[in-house]
Amino acid sequence: MINQLDEMLAHLLYTRLNDDPTLPTIDVLVRPPDDTWRAFVSGNARPAVNIYMAEVREDRDQRSSAATNLVDPEPFRVDCHYLVSAWVPSSDPTIGTPTIVEDWLLGECLRILADHAPINASRIYAPAAPPVDPSLVDNDLRTEIAPPEGYANLGDFWTGLGQGNIWHPAAHLTLTLPLQRSSRPVGPPVTTLHTTFVPGPEPFVHIGGRFRNLAGVGVAGAWIELVDSVTGAALKATRTDESGRFQLYDVAEGDYRIRARTEDGADLVVPVTVPSASGRYELVMN
Repeated sequence: MINQLDEMLAHLLYTRLNDDPTLPTIDVLVRPPDDTWRAFVSGNARPAVNIYMAEVREDRDQRSSAATNLVDPEPFRVDCHYLVSAWVPSSDPTIGTPTIVEDWLLGECLRILADHAPINASRIYAPAAPPVDPSLVDNDLRTEIAPPEGYANLGDFWTGLGQGNIWHPAAHLTLTLPLQRSSRPVGPPVTTLHTTFVPGPEPFVHIGGRFRNLAGVGVAGAWIELVDSVTGAALKATRTDESGRFQLYDVAEGDYRIRARTEDGADLVVPVTVPSASGRYELVMN
């Protein structure tokens, strides 16, 4: 998804910088501003804007306890640190002061970013549908433009890009990206739970199971009854949830029957022993 941020920023700056067809075209590219880039700028006939993501860090300020939820975890949010720089070919004889033009162009980039903060894919690509992950649609991304502390490693950044790289003005831009994490099951469902009261009678057992059809689909809203295997009396009753699961509480150990009845009247009776030797209470409607 980080590549979608790259493309989003390039699209925003390119379309806004070139909204006047009477003016020269300004290139906007996502590339490392290294020796190859400088060679490209020198041979280019047009000014260019460079967008480069220099660093990614976790945004722990937005982390909450939901981050550790394995069933439905919140997104893993990362701060993508971009450096935006403006470049003008110094060999162009029509440009007498390329540094001043670069400063103007960098200022225009900052103005565009400020006008569209917080960055939102739906607004940037409107009226067309944004070609991004669904999690980014209509999502205001936290946006920091030219923070006062600056980019701490800017000097090392430039000197580390190659022999010909010297300091060049750059604007620091930070976008917070929510990375959707996969849900992971925390383990099989608990189907049997013993509760003992001391002093008191023998332990009670809480049981849980699932009512499904032959295709494996849970039967929702079915009526579940725990029936005495000798007298036929209904002892406890409940309904299944949307996935067909049910729970019966405070059941004494022994032999029973479970009667399941669907909303359309189909009926199923299954003998069970509590606690179940298999640990399962599965009801399957033929």
